[in-house]
Amino acid sequence: MCPKEDRMHVARIMANQGHTQKYIAEYLGVSDRMVRKYLNPEFGTHPRKTRESILKPFYPIIEDTLENDPYFNLVYLHERLKNAGYTGKMTILRNYARQHRKKLIEKAVIRFETEPGRQAQVDWKECGKMEIDGRFQKVYAFVMLLGYSRIPFVLFTLDMTTSTLLQAHLMAFKYFGAVPKEILYDNMRTAWYNSGSVWQVNSKLLEFASTCGFTPLRCQVRRPQTKGKVERFIGYLGHSFLIRNEVAQAGTLKDLNHAVSQWINTIVEKQMSQFRETRKERFEYEKAFMNPWNPAAAPDVRLIKEIIVSREGVICYETNKYSVPAQNIGRTAVLKVDTLMRTGEIFIYEESVRSFDLLPKGSKSESIRQEDRESLLKRWKRENRRETKKVVARVPETNNLPKSPLMQTEVEVRHPGSYDRLMGVTA
Repeated sequence: MCPKEDRMHVARIMANQGHTQKYIAEYLGVSDRMVRKYLNPEFGTHPRKTRESILKPFYPIIEDTLENDPYFNLVYLHERLKNAGYTGKMTILRNYARQHRKKLIEKAVIRFETEPGRQAQVDWKECGKMEIDGRFQKVYAFVMLLGYSRIPFVLFTLDMTTSTLLQAHLMAFKYFGAVPKEILYDNMRTAWYNSGSVWQVNSKLLEFASTCGFTPLRCQVRRPQTKGKVERFIGYLGHSFLIRNEVAQAGTLKDLNHAVSQWINTIVEKQMSQFRETRKERFEYEKAFMNPWNPAAAPDVRLIKEIIVSREGVICYETNKYSVPAQNIGRTAVLKVDTLMRTGEIFIYEESVRSFDLLPKGSKSESIRQEDRESLLKRWKRENRRETKKVVARVPETNNLPKSPLMQTEVEVRHPGSYDRLMGVTA
C-alpha cells in the first residue's frame, strides 16, 4: 500500500489511466468519498491551518535555559514555565526540548571541530601518589589542548588550586606563544560554580580571562562531544607516558615536567591519520588565528595571604616560619606565593622586604636569616634598656614618700647605756 501522503497522486494517475473511482478506492483501501476528494483539482492546494502551540510564548525561556545547559532538568523547567503562566503538559515541553537539544549539540560539534585558533580545552588528571622530593605526594597533571591542531601542553603540579590553575595557563600561553579565543572547562569549582541552578564563571578566572584576552566557556554535562579531545588525550597520557621508566625515576616535579616535554616533542612530529598532517604542521597554520600573547602584560596570579609578623620577627605559612627584619614586628605583611615554583615574597606597605624558597609543606621548619636574627637581638637590647630606664625613673625618692602611720609614731630617745642595763650588763 502506498504511503498516505502519496495516495492523492496515485488516485489521479489511475483516473488518467481510465480506472473507475470504485476500483481506485478498493486499490487504495479508502472510501469512494475520499477518492472523489483526491480527484478534485482544488484538493490539497490550500495549506492546512495549524494551531499555534501554547508553548510558543515560552520559547525564549526554554531556549535560553537549554543554551546554558542542554540537559537541564525539565521538571524544574516545567515548574518555572508554570509560574510564568504556561498551562500545557510536560509532553509538549519534552518534545520541543528534544528537538532543540539536537540542534545545539550538532552546532557545537561542527564548530568545535572546524575552526582553527578558536578553542582550547582544559582539564586535570589525577596521577596518584609519587615520590617527589623524598616523600610520597599526590601529583596532578594540568592539560591544555588546542582544538584544531591537537597540540598539547602538560604541566605536573602538587595541587589544583585557583592560583596553580592560572599560573599553568600563563605557562601554556608562553609555550604556544599565543592565546586561543575560547577556553573550555568542565565543572571544576576553580573555573565554574553553580549558584541557584545558574552556572557562573569563577571571578578570578573571569578577571584573568579579561586580562589575557580569551572567553571562558563551560562544557555542558553529559556532552562528551564538546570536550572529547582533551579527555581522549588525557587517556593517551595515562597509558602512553605515565607508564614510562623516566616517570618512575623522576625525583622532582622539575624532572617530571622535563620528561613530559620531551615526550610531547616526539608526538607532535607524528602524523595524525585522520588529517594526514602532524600536530606541529597544523599548529603552524592555527597560530595565525589565535590572539597574540604579550608576556610583559601577564597578570600576577600568585596566592595572596595577609599575615601578622610575630614578636619573634617571623611569619608562619604551611606550619613553617620565615624571618623578616625586626622593625616589622607587629605589622601586617602580605605574602605572595608562587604555588608552581614554590617561592614566596613578603610585602610590607607595598614594599618587598624578603623573597625565599618555600620549605616543604607541613614540615614545621624554620628559615631564619642571620641578619634578621641580629636585628631582632639589637631591637631586644634597645627596648630592654629603655624599659630599665623607665623602671628606674618610676622609683620615687625617700624624702618625697608619704609618711605611714608607723613613721608618724613618736619614739622615746634613750642613751645607749640604757640598753646595757636592760640586758643586765654593767660597766
